[in-house]
Amino acid sequence: MKSGIITCAVAIGVVVLGTVQLLAQSGDVAKGKELYNSNGCASCHRIGDAGSRVGPDLSDIGDRRTPERLKSAIVNPDEEVLPENRYVSVMLKDGTEVKGRLLNHDAMSVQLLDTKEQLRSFETSKIKGYTILVKGLMPSYDKKLSADEVNDLVAYLGSLKGPQQP
Repeated sequence: MKSGIITCAVAIGVVVLGTVQLLAQSGDVAKGKELYNSNGCASCHRIGDAGSRVGPDLSDIGDRRTPERLKSAIVNPDEEVLPENRYVSVMLKDGTEVKGRLLNHDAMSVQLLDTKEQLRSFETSKIKGYTILVKGLMPSYDKKLSADEVNDLVAYLGSLKGPQQP
């Protein structure tokens, strides 16, 4: 009886693995790279030495995310925003609002990287408060890209494995 359960689990694992490989192979890496460049992804993301530090670094995203999670991040980016990628809105006592990626906060100050890649530090005595934003800054590409284009972009991002990237 136990061996039947193990066999079933192995069979399911093979099916899932096959689906992952099929999704990864269904896109064109070169077209995906063109889409990455033409859609302004580098204005927020970084690959190697190119791009912005405002959003998550994608240099090794192919090692850190499955094709399904990459696709989800492209078409429904607010579904999973890791704590280190959350943005905050800091309201200063003078009424100024500053948004950026939270880097650190303690009893004395709040530090963030603003949307212009400037490191900002605010003394808590000068802050009215800050709010962690539920919605991320990345737009959804669900209606902006076709299914084939999303697969191409997933193939490109999945190919990014760090220093040995294509």
